[in-house]
Amino acid sequence: MERRTFSKGLLAGAALASSGWARAQSGRQPTMVVPYTPGGSTDILGRLFTEAYSSQAGDKYIVENRPGANGMLGTAHVSSSPPDGRTLMYTFGNLMLNQEFLMKENRIQPLRDLVPVTRACLIQAVIVAAPSFPASNLRQLLDMARKSPGKHTYAYYGDLGIAAVAAEADVQLLRVPYKGGVPGMMDVAAGTVDVITSSLAQAAPLLKAGKLKALAVYGDERLREWPDVLTVKEVLPNFRAVDYQVVMAPKGTQGAVLAQLAQRAQAALAGSEIRQAFLERGAIVAPLSPEETLAFMETDRAQLARVVKAAKILPE
Repeated sequence: MERRTFSKGLLAGAALASSGWARAQSGRQPTMVVPYTPGGSTDILGRLFTEAYSSQAGDKYIVENRPGANGMLGTAHVSSSPPDGRTLMYTFGNLMLNQEFLMKENRIQPLRDLVPVTRACLIQAVIVAAPSFPASNLRQLLDMARKSPGKHTYAYYGDLGIAAVAAEADVQLLRVPYKGGVPGMMDVAAGTVDVITSSLAQAAPLLKAGKLKALAVYGDERLREWPDVLTVKEVLPNFRAVDYQVVMAPKGTQGAVLAQLAQRAQAALAGSEIRQAFLERGAIVAPLSPEETLAFMETDRAQLARVVKAAKILPE
């Protein structure tokens, strides 16, 4: 795969003042596309980021929600936009990559059709179940799955977290498809489906209300509020799966434009206020350069491909 090069040396003011850049700056309304419905964790964090980014850009970016096809409608829109820095996307990196393997009619390949600007944050995510579910932690869930292959269910909305866990543990869990994480989480709370992966931001209110319980947390550390909840890696030491959010630009964005976008994005994420606001919503600010973000996503894509194959998930 051809790598896109991020060159700090191309931040020269003369390049940014070129006629093409100047026309772009005075042209279309700058937009930050969020390819999901308003109110979800991506939308909330995307709006916080967009406000901070606008301050760095000296130009007001508006959030434009373009939901549909598991985020692919918004992704397609951004990929076909002019590569002038006026149309960007804030999205879940791993969910975006998932769709390449999960959608039969998907013509978008994110790492071919988009350019990473930065990784914005790592998302604290949990595997949750109803309080009445017999397993109290991930070890018990996997033991149940080994004794009764294919009996226990998980709500599936394009996130491959539980599929990856099942593949690593070599157990069979039954997928129950949903159009979104919130409806799936509601059915898990009601006991209709056994478990689901959810961002901590979405699950926390139901966890605190006693309507859900956490079986495991993704990532390397336990949660401060729920210190007794195991990490997946404590149960499966070789497991690597992380939810993360990224800022992407249209294909063809390069040179001075990409460098300026990355500089602004990282400056926007550097403030203590946005870091605290993200943390309160279950996200850890963790910016990377465009090159580092691309390498991180390429590694993630390779792992997703292995998970899809191991879990025998077919495009739908």
